[in-house]
Parts: sequence; C-alpha cells; structure tokens
Amino acid sequence: MMAILNRKTLEAAQLVAGAALLVLIGPSSVGRGPSAAWALEQAYEPQQIARREYRHHGVRRSEDRLQDEAPEDVNSASSSGALAAALAACDSNGTASLTLPGTKGAIRLDSCYRGREQFVCSLNTLLDEAKKLNSDFGHIIEAKYLAVGNVDAICRIRPDALSADLTKAGTFGARFKDLRTEYDRRISCAMKVEQNLKQVNLGDMPHSADILKSMNDTLEADLKDVAATRQQIFDLNEKMQASQKAIVTIEKLRPTMCLSTSVPATAERVEKPVSGGQ
Repeated sequence: MMAILNRKTLEAAQLVAGAALLVLIGPSSVGRGPSAAWALEQAYEPQQIARREYRHHGVRRSEDRLQDEAPEDVNSASSSGALAAALAACDSNGTASLTLPGTKGAIRLDSCYRGREQFVCSLNTLLDEAKKLNSDFGHIIEAKYLAVGNVDAICRIRPDALSADLTKAGTFGARFKDLRTEYDRRISCAMKVEQNLKQVNLGDMPHSADILKSMNDTLEADLKDVAATRQQIFDLNEKMQASQKAIVTIEKLRPTMCLSTSVPATAERVEKPVSGGQ
C-alpha cells in the first residue's frame, strides 16, 4: 500500500514539475513555427535562387555581399559603370512628375517611372547587359570543369586557363549583382505604377475602363521578355557558382597530383566526363 502511494506521489510531483517548466518556457517558444510574415517574405524573395552561400578559398560568405572571393578583373568596374551610364541616359530622356486624373485630384505616378519611353529604354538596356554576360562568360560553363573525372583530365587543364576563368567568374559575379539589382528595381517600379493606376479616374473618357486595362496590359507586356531573360541569367549564375567552386578545387588538385612533365593542352577544354585514364 505504501509503495502504491509513493508511486502516485512521485507521478504527481513529475506532473507539477512539467507544468512549472511549461510556465517558465512560455507559449512563445513552445510549438511555435516561423511566423506567417516571415514565411511569406521568404517565399516572395525575388533573388532567393541567387542567395545561396558558397565556400571559396576556405571563407564562407553570402553571394549578396559586395566583396567577391575570386580575383577581380580590371574590366569589372568599367562594365558596371557602362551599365549605370546607359541607364542614366534612359532616365534623362524621361519626364519627371507624371500625373493622371483621379477621383479626389491628380494622381502622381511614382518617381521611378518617367514615362514608357524611359521605362522601355531601361528594360532594353538590361536585356543587352544580360546578353553580354552570356556571350562574355558562357565559355566558363562550356569548359565543363565539373565534368572532370580523373587525375589525367585535371592535369591536362592549363593553369593559366584556370586562373583566367577564375578571375572572369569574379567579374561575372559583380556584374550579375548589378544587373539583378536593376532588374528588381524595374519590376518593383512596374508594381508601384500599377498601384497608382488603380486610383486613376478617367471619367471624361467613355472607355475609361478599357484604357486603364490596356495601360496595365502594356506594362506587363513590356516586362514579359525581361522576366524570361532574368530567369535565364539567374540560371547562368547558378552554373557559374558551381564552375567557380570546381575551378578552385582543381587549382588545389593540380599541384597535389600533377607531374611537372605534364603537358596541358594548348587550346583544349574539358569536353566530356572521363571515367578512365586517357
């Protein structure tokens, strides 16, 4: 009988202790997942595909940081300056302080938008930059550094080619960040203008609703090609990061495993995976 009472007393004490622990912890940290706002922010993040962290020369960083681990090309700053100058030229051709009639007075369009002439000019500038990135740096992806499969394939890659491509990969990273920022600014601007247009009232026009719908459709059409190219350049960035890491690893493997008598191919790149010796 005493044993049963002692066991019940012990169980009761454990329940009291558990309840006290829950009180101390509080509901804020028990059974609570990420907030809805946080989840939405993560789901909407337009650059999410390009924010993955990578390791380069033993230092782990986020790609969003301004510094790049790869050697910097002297042409990087001039290329970024060229993009900024081209976008500034588009802005100079725009009209500031655009307004449209509204129910309670004039509706001022967001200052980011200076007319369709300026908007389309800037979009075309970004499309041109995206094409240049692909043509100027696509050969690094085509080199297929990730495809090497044995020591012989590694030793046949020229050290100067590795060094040059690593530098160019760093240049690509800097230009990609600038392009991504400008892409997102234009997309954000279009969203703001669409919100502005919801407040516009063209009461004097018999086909007011049709006109406003056409304006929105036109903006969306202007962004269509940009959105597709934006995704392509994001995919290229993913491949570039993978190639960049592969180059760094290959640079470490060459002095580890290659002989001084190894003769790298003069113009040869890694064309396909190699499973055996060659």
